[in-house]
Amino acid sequence: MALERRKVQAIAATAVAVLTFAGGFACAAWSAGESFRDAGAVLEAVLDHLRGGPLRGTYTFVVERPGRSAEYVMEIVSDGQERGLIRIVAPPREAGQAFLMDGDDLWLYNPRLGRSLRLPPSGRSSAFLGSDVSYNDIVGRDLERDYVVAFGSGSPAARGTIILELTPRAGAPTPYGRVLIGVDEASVVPTWIDYYDQRGQVVKRLTLSEYLQHGNRLLPQLMVVEDRTRDGYRTVVRLTGVELNAAIPEACFTLQALERGC
Repeated sequence: MALERRKVQAIAATAVAVLTFAGGFACAAWSAGESFRDAGAVLEAVLDHLRGGPLRGTYTFVVERPGRSAEYVMEIVSDGQERGLIRIVAPPREAGQAFLMDGDDLWLYNPRLGRSLRLPPSGRSSAFLGSDVSYNDIVGRDLERDYVVAFGSGSPAARGTIILELTPRAGAPTPYGRVLIGVDEASVVPTWIDYYDQRGQVVKRLTLSEYLQHGNRLLPQLMVVEDRTRDGYRTVVRLTGVELNAAIPEACFTLQALERGC
């Protein structure tokens, strides 16, 4: 009788485990399916991966131009959302320059002048250090804030790729008429971003790769930005020495930190 009771209990436990697993699996599958039906949810996940949460690290920019190139090394701290502090450490002639981004606010510190200058919100789309990278490419969630997102239709897409199509909101401080994002369906990470001008021509492409995994997030460590209007113009950006989920003090996102360091 005891043996029979234990057998029944074992069968019941197995049934509960199977139902729990199946329920969890069904819930996860439903959630994934729901997210793929909601373009806004996919874009949110894309930006979560792209920004990686609070972090510290070192960016190396190689700016390539026909017949020449220049390299910049800079330290970055970011809250993974709208705030970031970048300080150039090399080459010596550029060292000490710093940039603070906080929502729409963008500040530049020039050590030669010994003062901070505030740039207009439209400056976030401007070239960073004369490269092909904009401030928006490094910090912030402007793609989520300044654009209306939908799934792309009639756009070239590889198998297993989701295409997001973004159009600017009225009055958004952006020079682009449309943005397309290629998203890997399995991991929901962005693999490329195309920027179009007001005439529908692709003017810039970002290619993202070498993702570093931290928990549920995947942060790109390599970004190649190509100017599609001029041959030989591109910028290669590599993130190294990265510390994810870093404890970033609030004092790092102030004008005092911009001028004196975090």
